Amino acid sequence: MNYEGKDLVATGAELVAASSLIGEAYGSLSRLPRVLPTPEVEAEVKAFLEQLSPERRNITTAMISAVANPGRAGTLHYTLGDLEVRRVILAWHPATGPAWTFMFFAGTRWHLRLLTPEDLLRVLMEVLQESIPLRSTPYRCCLNTSSSLLFLGILHLLQAAHLHACLGHLESPISFDPSVLPDVMHEGSTEDFRWPLYFFDKVLPHSVEVMPWAEELAPALADLVAHDLITPQGNDYRLTTSGFAFAAAFRHHLTKIGLRFTSQNDADIETHEAVLLVRSPHDLHLLDVGGKESALASLTLDDTRKLLEELLRIGPATAEMPVAAASAPAPAAKRTCTVCGARFAMEADVCPTCGTPSHPEATPPHATASPEPHPAATPPPQQKASPASTPPLCKQCGKPLAKATSKFCGHCGAPAS
Repeated sequence: MNYEGKDLVATGAELVAASSLIGEAYGSLSRLPRVLPTPEVEAEVKAFLEQLSPERRNITTAMISAVANPGRAGTLHYTLGDLEVRRVILAWHPATGPAWTFMFFAGTRWHLRLLTPEDLLRVLMEVLQESIPLRSTPYRCCLNTSSSLLFLGILHLLQAAHLHACLGHLESPISFDPSVLPDVMHEGSTEDFRWPLYFFDKVLPHSVEVMPWAEELAPALADLVAHDLITPQGNDYRLTTSGFAFAAAFRHHLTKIGLRFTSQNDADIETHEAVLLVRSPHDLHLLDVGGKESALASLTLDDTRKLLEELLRIGPATAEMPVAAASAPAPAAKRTCTVCGARFAMEADVCPTCGTPSHPEATPPHATASPEPHPAATPPPQQKASPASTPPLCKQCGKPLAKATSKFCGHCGAPAS
């Protein structure tokens, strides 16, 4: 363990040893590697921490606390073309104040540094090539989460067909056989970042591979038809004009960003939001997954900056940076909703995120130390809500939104805020 410039560089075993030495136990959102340090490693880490200056020791313990027991954690993947891929962990703890711990693996060791939300926003907007203007046609719709993920599978299927057509000097198809889609979706964990489905799967709380696509296929296809992304063509389906606009953007992408945040709100519920941004020479497209609802949209650069600014925002520090943080208590047992994937207290009668009644025999609590449920809701803390509460109204058409955290109206497509 040592410093290289502003980066704390350490092996996984050294990070685990350091967290134990400062008294920071694994939290429910922990991003520490699952390794066991040897006594020799523990002695070396102890000696390293003791020789640090007070200022550097505070920064070191704050970053380790954030990785071991984050109050909010993120997963970030981004590509520059098809060749360069970055994978990053983001973690926030009160000890890090108004900054994220930015953690990535290089070679055989982890690098940790502190970055402000403004620094991260600047990096992401550079990845999205903010300096190059867009000329995309606005499009927004709200979909079922399964539908939006299936749409990525359709684009994957058509992109593979496009490559085969190019090799045979044939016309690229825009229609597809729906019967092959379950197989496409069950291959979602394949390690190939050139495909939007596989790339996005790396930041989802739960892999698309394990979703019940045999049951989800028919309603998801109907949802995509209703939102004018695909249309029936005999026994097959084909892309509509709107659907083809997304396909063209994904096919000719310049960069991609996959970003997920996981938080625990005041009701001790883990919430998730996953975002895919794909930049082509003239389009910027968003897929935002949060619980039962997702948004699919083409965005302006200004809209994208505001969205990322909101996602990256964190609260101020609630205490001074401690030299040694207190050991965190073991997380309380929680139940997982079988509909939206939100985690909530065992004694709750209904899921506070989607209102589904809880059934103890059907929804046991997670037993893993670092659970990965389905996407549930947006990250900002929110109070436990009654399933019977009245949803807000769309400012454009006056109809009720699907839920309080909806980003777009499901009726007219207008932004909710």
